[in-house]
Amino acid sequence: MEQPPRADGRPVRECSVEQVNREHRHEDPLVRHDRAPVGPVAFSVPERLATVDSTNRYLMDLALAGLPDGSEVPNGYGVVAERQSAGRGRLDRRWQSPLGASVLCSILLRPDLVLERLHLAPWAVALAASRACSGTAGVELWLKWPNDLVTGAVDAAADPDAAVACSDTERKVAGILSEILPPRVEARRDLSVQGIPAGIVVGIGINVNWPANWPPADSTDPELVSIAAHATSLNRIAGHEVDRNELTTRLLEETRLFTSMLASSEGCYVLASKYRLACATIGREVRVELAEETVAGLALDLDDAGRLLVSTGACIRTVSAGDVVHLR
Repeated sequence: MEQPPRADGRPVRECSVEQVNREHRHEDPLVRHDRAPVGPVAFSVPERLATVDSTNRYLMDLALAGLPDGSEVPNGYGVVAERQSAGRGRLDRRWQSPLGASVLCSILLRPDLVLERLHLAPWAVALAASRACSGTAGVELWLKWPNDLVTGAVDAAADPDAAVACSDTERKVAGILSEILPPRVEARRDLSVQGIPAGIVVGIGINVNWPANWPPADSTDPELVSIAAHATSLNRIAGHEVDRNELTTRLLEETRLFTSMLASSEGCYVLASKYRLACATIGREVRVELAEETVAGLALDLDDAGRLLVSTGACIRTVSAGDVVHLR
């Protein structure tokens, strides 16, 4: 199997994380390394795969192993796939979508942020995805803390009556899952001492072009039933097919612009402010499902560590992560 060429066209191969490991170690006798590959371009030309178990797992493995020439996988390296056989979201839920109906993308980011501020990296990708969907499909999306993009949401603080009306029509269009890359101590000892991770892989799945018969109306799969009730796609909102290649290009370019803000304290402040303004959760009555309890109340704000502040009436609870339901 030859090393794939520049990945700005159709998918070029099917592979798995295990296959990538063998290629990097030169253990697969079917892999030829007799010509230098033309690599993907950071924030521009992603590596394209036909089928992979998970773009996040693929990119995490690649980042830990390094590129075939021994160099470090650079900031902004992106991977997209036509299909994920083991795609997942929060709490190990499966990511389900018809073949070729979604943008399935993972991006390696290497911001010099301490762990407590690393949430700004997926926030940057969320903002980038929102802007990319607006520019490509003409669809305005809101951010739902901690990791979703939804349609049908409103600014609850500005229009509380509309917030009540939209609570039944709000639907998920995209989800984000991030995984922290541990420091390579031998190569990044200075950053390891400071508590700065070697990077973060931010994966995003965007529902783009769902066929008319999906999810199947007669499905007994509880996850598909939930998707039919709570999710939708860009083409159904826009009323026309959406160019996935253009959406991917815009997503990567907008990610480059938003993540450039992470280079300074002022930029981080601006990015956090932009996220708060686009977050439909703030100002809403919410129910947050935690592992051992449920917290209900008014979502007041997000703190500097990215945690949700919920006023229960008796106290203000600080929530690091959980499944959020917008009540009104």
